[in-house]
Amino acid sequence: MAAYGYSFVTDKAFSAFARDLEQGAWKGVSIDKYDVPNRVPATLLFEAPRPVVWKLRARWSIAALDEALGVASAAVLAELDMEWDTAQRALHLFLASAAESKDPAQRDAAVRLRGALLAGAGTEQTQYAYDAEVDYGWHQVALAGKPPLAADVKKVGAGAYLKRVEEATEALARGLGRTSGQKRAVARSKRIREAVAGCTQAFNAIHGELGWLIEHTPSGKQRDLLQALHAPFLALLERSPQRAPAAAAPEEDAAEEGDAEEPEAEESTPA
Repeated sequence: MAAYGYSFVTDKAFSAFARDLEQGAWKGVSIDKYDVPNRVPATLLFEAPRPVVWKLRARWSIAALDEALGVASAAVLAELDMEWDTAQRALHLFLASAAESKDPAQRDAAVRLRGALLAGAGTEQTQYAYDAEVDYGWHQVALAGKPPLAADVKKVGAGAYLKRVEEATEALARGLGRTSGQKRAVARSKRIREAVAGCTQAFNAIHGELGWLIEHTPSGKQRDLLQALHAPFLALLERSPQRAPAAAAPEEDAAEEGDAEEPEAEESTPA
């Protein structure tokens, strides 16, 4: 892939670029049809207009970086943990109330759910460490979504409470930098490096396609639009000057003059 200088863009500069994607020519590029939380839209991206794909790729790479930058903030994690604990207590209290129902079927369903989904007297799971809470929450949601407990959830009307548990668990997992299947959070510094590398690759690709199309599009409205879409990327590079490499031997300087290439994103991306 051609290199244009994006490996010299800082994490904060990439993050701030999200604002550029909502202004000027980019403001007119609607991604609502494709911009879904799991970033796998039902509507095929293969059929989407090129500007939509460019905007999505830039937005999603920035979103991944923002998530990485937010990892390991003690204050944020404490808030996420508080919501997780509250969701657990709400589920506990609801099932405790349902276990006193006049309807024997509801009582039995609530008792089964309490035994399967809650720990100890009902809220012991709120004392777990963050990673263990994520594991427990995912376990609860998985159990409640499959037979035979799925029928009990419907019988007592606990769906909204379990949805809150699921959302709180997913939020805490993101705050920790975890994805499903990971035993523990990836180090924040590593996540940021990988996310910045992802931005570098995405922006290089978008820049390259825009430049190629501009070069091969005749003068007119389409070329003007392409240049307007390209302009914020060029401005980002102007705001992110390439840093001088370490001093080389005179003979190396002479041999490499005019031929310097951008370092690979994985190796030169700023932490």
